[in-house]
Amino acid sequence: MNEIIEYAPCKVNLFLDVVGKRPDGYHGIESIMAALPLCDKVAVKKTEVGISVSFSGGDALTEELSSLSAENNLAYRAAVEFLKRAGIDSGVEIIIEKNIPSKAGLGGGSADAAAVLRALNKMFSYPFSEEELCSAALSLGADVPFCVCGGTALCRGIGEEITKIDNKTEFHGVITSEHAEKKSTADAYRAVDALMCSHKTKKSAVRMAKALEAGAFDAVCGEAFNVFGTACGYPDGARRLLDSLGAPFVLMSGAGPSVVALTTDRASAEALGRELEKNNYNAFIF
Repeated sequence: MNEIIEYAPCKVNLFLDVVGKRPDGYHGIESIMAALPLCDKVAVKKTEVGISVSFSGGDALTEELSSLSAENNLAYRAAVEFLKRAGIDSGVEIIIEKNIPSKAGLGGGSADAAAVLRALNKMFSYPFSEEELCSAALSLGADVPFCVCGGTALCRGIGEEITKIDNKTEFHGVITSEHAEKKSTADAYRAVDALMCSHKTKKSAVRMAKALEAGAFDAVCGEAFNVFGTACGYPDGARRLLDSLGAPFVLMSGAGPSVVALTTDRASAEALGRELEKNNYNAFIF
């Protein structure tokens, strides 16, 4: 196979807590992540030599991404890591059609990197198991192993300890963003560190996982939590609006500024989306 197409779903954090700083300097997390239908489209082609990455679309986002240096481009680094581990001497061309907003807490870059890993594994006749692919993914970022696996999962450690969840809870919803520039990951974790002395939640990722497996939407909503929502200090206009409209689950994803609202039916999600757009917020409905 000389060309593989992979879709790269965004991820949202239904639960996200930081459980301390590890001796290696990384932060331990406990999170429930879910892949959603908002996807980038990643085409990977085999070439003679070299690795190239381009972004289709022609808008400001794709121009910004196209200007990234190789070391800051996760899709490029994913190809380098895969070929090195596999001992394969080949060139790769990667073309990414962007649909996931950048710098929004939705894991777009991680999703693209994971899609590259999956595509190359398929292209070269599966030299790696999913576990081995996740090991390669971890070298790229904490969200990338989950994005390799997809679905819904409880993630611990720095993101590499993945327990898949048999999610029987059907939900729809809408994704929007607060009108704010995303904080860097380092700044977001520094804000959490400053909060840790007083931070303690009674919400539980384990209880949420059980609720998802039981299809208990109300119980899932009852365990919603994101420590970054308190720590990062983003404006909360979108969240207040969604709360006022009666959305049962409203939570920032990742380190923000994206906000996800979950509902039990598509019509409710569409109604929330219309209200967001009336108030000059973007809205992706799923």
